[in-house]
Amino acid sequence: MTVRAPVSDLAEGKRALPAETSRYLCRVRRLGPGDGFLAFDPDARTEADATILEASADAARIAVGALRPARVLATADLVLVYALAKGDKVDAVVRDATELGATRVLVTRTERAVMKAAGDRATDKLARWRRVAEQAARQCGRADPPAVDGVFAWAEALERAADCGARFCLDPRAEVALGRELAAPIERGASIAFAVGPEGGLSGAEIELARASGFLPVSLGPFVLRTETVAAAILGAVRVLGAR
Repeated sequence: MTVRAPVSDLAEGKRALPAETSRYLCRVRRLGPGDGFLAFDPDARTEADATILEASADAARIAVGALRPARVLATADLVLVYALAKGDKVDAVVRDATELGATRVLVTRTERAVMKAAGDRATDKLARWRRVAEQAARQCGRADPPAVDGVFAWAEALERAADCGARFCLDPRAEVALGRELAAPIERGASIAFAVGPEGGLSGAEIELARASGFLPVSLGPFVLRTETVAAAILGAVRVLGAR
């Protein structure tokens, strides 16, 4: 399997790598002088063959070949509005969302969320989630990790997904099944957004606000699922049905 690593501002020529990338390539993957890897730029969506010139866990030097458009990218906008959850659940959801083709993850506060995040704590969490997305993109082969933003109020998160052609809000009490509604937007290649609530569920007011924002309340059937399981299930369905 080809070793891949993100390199910001990727350009042909020789350069030093930052400590985190150097550590991954030279310590974790044990690459040495003369070993090759695939460098990709998450922002420019380009990639290039690269070679280790000097191995170092702090500042490895590499030679980058000719740039080319990245081969593996998401093909349509797929947005996940996800409520703050306790522990490392958001980390796991961001990782799964990256592997399943999401292009944006909007983390939101909700009335019944157990976890709270504000100020510096929110900034630190956001930086970690973005690192998780980049690492997951490195592992799964895509060159465009999803944009991870937040932590937004529920109304703002919904508004930021308003440009999607199809929008769904997961509600276990909804009478409409997601399975009946999902095939059509996938077939026409529409952008899709999903809104998923916290462990305690969305309040009635939040569901009504989602409805007013163009999100159709839908259910996944009679089983009660964890919030992280819901996210994987719905994004996985789009992945399987649409190969996005």
